[in-house]
Amino acid sequence: MATFVILPAICALAIWIVQGGWTWLWSEIKGPSGVTVHSDEVWGCMPGYFDASLDEVKKKQREASGAGVAQEQGVPAYDGKGIPANVSLTLQAKTSQAVVVTGLKIKILSSEPLPESGVMVTVEGCGGAMSPRMFEVGLTKSPVSIDPVAPDGGELVDFPLKVSDSDPEELELLLVPGDRDVRFSVAVEWVADGEGGSTVLDNDGRGYRVMGKPDLPTYTPKDLYR
Repeated sequence: MATFVILPAICALAIWIVQGGWTWLWSEIKGPSGVTVHSDEVWGCMPGYFDASLDEVKKKQREASGAGVAQEQGVPAYDGKGIPANVSLTLQAKTSQAVVVTGLKIKILSSEPLPESGVMVTVEGCGGAMSPRMFEVGLTKSPVSIDPVAPDGGELVDFPLKVSDSDPEELELLLVPGDRDVRFSVAVEWVADGEGGSTVLDNDGRGYRVMGKPDLPTYTPKDLYR
């Protein structure tokens, strides 16, 4: 009696697999495809903007120091000189199978005039090696431009590029905001198993923010403790 119950079930499974169930079953076995992307906050060696008075910034930074937590750096304000503010992206495939990253798209969430109130505070102890894969992002262009930049003594590298779970890639986006206060998100576009997809980064809904340098008073970190 049991044989007559099992055989129809096996036949039904075989028909289901032939009709397309195998694709779903295989995807469940091998795991999800795509790219995981980790990012830092926007960072740079230029002064940071604070939407507050000097006394308010002093109080906030001293409270942070007393509590043993990291001090706020302010919104990077690029004056068009030296290395622009940047955001680092680390790309890694979700499986051992290589994924082809085909490019990036930048979505402007807001673009406002530079602030006319607040203060600037310079940054200390910044710097370090840049990623070998750098792209200059023109945030005031329409559409936003994303152009590869060759590092000093290095080779110009552009998309597409491959990543896997054991061979990640790090990208450095050099942000050129012009004379605007800009918030934006980043979409990493990729192809896995012949199907395209994208991974969107929006800094937990806040967007990434960078601006040109406002004409405002500028202080050093030492000024915050006087």
